[in-house]
Amino acid sequence: MPEITIRSIEPEDVESLQEFDHGYYTDFVWQMSLDLNIDRMRTTFQRVRLPRQVFVSYPRKRELIFQEMDDVEAVLVAVFDGRPVGYVKISSSKNLGVARVSDLVVSSPIRRQGIASGLMVASMDLCTNRRFHTLILEVQSKNDPAIRMANKLGFNFCGFQDHYFPNQELALFFSRFTR
Repeated sequence: MPEITIRSIEPEDVESLQEFDHGYYTDFVWQMSLDLNIDRMRTTFQRVRLPRQVFVSYPRKRELIFQEMDDVEAVLVAVFDGRPVGYVKISSSKNLGVARVSDLVVSSPIRRQGIASGLMVASMDLCTNRRFHTLILEVQSKNDPAIRMANKLGFNFCGFQDHYFPNQELALFFSRFTR
């Protein structure tokens, strides 16, 4: 992993963070199958290789990410060589003791080098220090790199919601206790 510093967002960071390519490439998706009958409900997710690599657009509009700041606990920024290279946006439900990562983005030229993992570890530390007992990560079912990172960091699958994102895509939720 490159030598990064993680700090709170500063006003001058917003413009450069919005310019990041928020989309990503993937070779896999997580396909959902639903089995419903009168006595049982079963949902299965299976990792499926795509016939070719595809580009997946980010589910939110970049210009709205930093405007929608209600319930935001923190925005942490990863800095490398004096410039922002990634960020994580953490919202909270203080009365429930739960924090939620809604946005986790790393600049495309330096992805897959552990920066997102570093931001998630910093998010877990922040949650522990602010006495949240759980951190939830929300991801698109197409975001195989984020799902694999969540598993690597000890997050467990805890649910899904269809039509969750503004683009109507399915969200998968992963959680980890932080205390």
